[in-house]
Amino acid sequence: MILSFDTSTKAFSMALYSGREVVNLQIVRDTFHSQNIVGVTDFLLKSIDASIKEVNEIYAGIGPGSFTGIRIGLSFANTLLETMDIPLAGICSLDLLAFDEGQWYNAVVSFIKSRKNEVYTAAYRNGRRTSEYLALEKEEFKCFIRDNSPTYIVASEEDCKILSFEQCLDEIEIVHAFPKAQNAYSLAQQCKLTPARRYLKPLYVRDF
Repeated sequence: MILSFDTSTKAFSMALYSGREVVNLQIVRDTFHSQNIVGVTDFLLKSIDASIKEVNEIYAGIGPGSFTGIRIGLSFANTLLETMDIPLAGICSLDLLAFDEGQWYNAVVSFIKSRKNEVYTAAYRNGRRTSEYLALEKEEFKCFIRDNSPTYIVASEEDCKILSFEQCLDEIEIVHAFPKAQNAYSLAQQCKLTPARRYLKPLYVRDF
C-alpha cells in the first residue's frame, strides 16, 4: 500500500493507493492543518479497514511552500522511515501542480505564493521542466510568464487573487488547484523516482 501527502500549502492533501483503488482527502483551512497529519492518516486507513503496517512506500511533498507545513509533513515521513523502515520519495509541490490526473499540462507555469508579492514557480513543457525552481518578485514573475509563453497557469484561487495579475495574461488559461497527493505516485512513476531508505529534506529555493 502507498501513502502520499503534500503539506506545502493551506490545502493538506493525503491519499492511499492500493492496486487500482485510491482513497484521498483534501482539507483547506487557514490554520496549520498539517499538524493533524497523524489523525488524518489514521482516519484514511480505518476508512478502508487497513493498518499503517500495510504501508510499504511513502511519497511526500517537499515544497517549496509553507515552511511549517513542509517541516511537519517531512518529520512525519522521516519518523515512519525510522520506526517502521518504510522507504520514502520526495515530490516537488510545483511538479504536483503542473501534473494533473495522470498527465502533464502541455505548456504550463505553476506557482505557490511565498512572501508578500513573491512566488515560488517553475515552467514545464511536454512533460519536462524547462526552468529552475525559482523565487520571484511579482514583476519578475510577469516577465517569467511572458518569456515562457504557457498555455496554462496553475495555482490556488487565493494565490491568484492576492497577486491580482490576471489582467496581464492574455490567451492564458488559469487553472485553480492545490498540489494533489493522489497524483504523487503517477508522477513519481513518470519521473522514475524510486522510494529509498533515506531521510527527506525540504526543497529550498532560496539560499538562507
